[in-house]
Amino acid sequence: MGTTGLVLTVLAYLAPLAGAAGFVTLVIAYGNGLGAPLMFPAAGLVLLIFAVGYTAMVRWVPRPGAFYAYISAGLGKRLGLASGAVTSAYYVLGGIGGYFFGAVATQNLMKNELGIDLPWWIYLLAFMAIVTFCSYRGVDFNVRVVGTVVCVEILIVAAFNVVTLFRGGPTGHPTEPLTWDAFTSGPIAVAALYAINLFIGFESTAIYREEVRDPARTIPRATYILVVAVSLFHGVTAWCLITALGTDKAVAATSADTAAAFTTALSHSLSQGVGQLISALLVTSVLASQITIANASTRYLYSFGVDRVLPRSIAAIHARHGSPHRAALLNAAISVGAVLLILLATTDPQAIYTILSAVDVFALEGLMLLVSLAVFVYFRRNADTGESVWKVVVAPLVSAACFGWLLYFTASRPDLLLGAGPPPALAPILFCLVGVLFVAGLGYASWQAVRRPENYRRIGRDSGF
Repeated sequence: MGTTGLVLTVLAYLAPLAGAAGFVTLVIAYGNGLGAPLMFPAAGLVLLIFAVGYTAMVRWVPRPGAFYAYISAGLGKRLGLASGAVTSAYYVLGGIGGYFFGAVATQNLMKNELGIDLPWWIYLLAFMAIVTFCSYRGVDFNVRVVGTVVCVEILIVAAFNVVTLFRGGPTGHPTEPLTWDAFTSGPIAVAALYAINLFIGFESTAIYREEVRDPARTIPRATYILVVAVSLFHGVTAWCLITALGTDKAVAATSADTAAAFTTALSHSLSQGVGQLISALLVTSVLASQITIANASTRYLYSFGVDRVLPRSIAAIHARHGSPHRAALLNAAISVGAVLLILLATTDPQAIYTILSAVDVFALEGLMLLVSLAVFVYFRRNADTGESVWKVVVAPLVSAACFGWLLYFTASRPDLLLGAGPPPALAPILFCLVGVLFVAGLGYASWQAVRRPENYRRIGRDSGF
């Protein structure tokens, strides 16, 4: 892949349409209200600061394991494997959450538009089968599939933005959402928490190191393009949503029904029939996102196979497709097993999606904190790289402070992601799972160091072994 292919692949993970319909409206409803358009560039700035150190590691640690590899290089192989276990779970759980969300969205579409009323779990199985097939076929095949879907998503939202920019809304072309007073009008921490969700997955650019041309250039370029494009795209979309709904009604409308508010805004600027199209595109958006998540999860399992953390056979490459096909099948098997276990705790697909999304946000914040610290420590130990103080000291420490604060805020206010009322029984189990996997990774790495030192030296996709 070149830069374009990598950007499209990862952009599918970010699901532009689903993100606009879901999290942009959440920032308006429960975050800083009319100040939402400025929150996305602000969140993008934090992630750009993170990307400064992250992309420096891409150049100096030529390993395709991403978080797993960089934390191993900076903070040691024990913390690296522990973080790798959490990262793998982060992708698997994110994928499972998407299966449940996609199943419910498809069930509603088929019932409302075609009168076909089938159980949601049938659509979940169909999603899993399609995603596994695409993951098995390899990233070249996936780029063609998800690239088409992503382009259509972007065109729809861009058309809404352009028309709204020209036509305005009930209150014309408001400038209030672009003021400091509006930005600080609501709980900024809550707004930041929801806004960060729209960037989840941007870090997966580094996972494809073995499948892109000139990775030392392509991966940093794609990472920066993604962060800038997503922050500006959703910032403009937020302003257009507020404009189309009216500054006097936007917060109330999004609070009443976030998804319906998005459809209402599109109907105002485009046409009444756009709702049906959006419902169908939402399903394909989730499907494209699931394919990309499965690819990311598969490559972590593949890395574990290469490093002998898992059996070596997991690292096999398909002779014709060039894909890590056994890792793809293992990922599918883990997902099926996890879905069955989750259904023992609750059968409410909406609740499952909410819980898994919350766990994913919590895990990502912890991982990005560790990566930021790993960048700082790695370059302190390797001071002869010639990298600037800004790249290897200031940026990673600022990034660590930001994600440390977000991690603390998320841990102290889980209700913001789980919703009001007592948390479902599944929630504490899955949050504890993150900690259990981290400790298990530490223990397994320590066992490898004593019993299998050669395998231990491989941890983190160490290119010397």
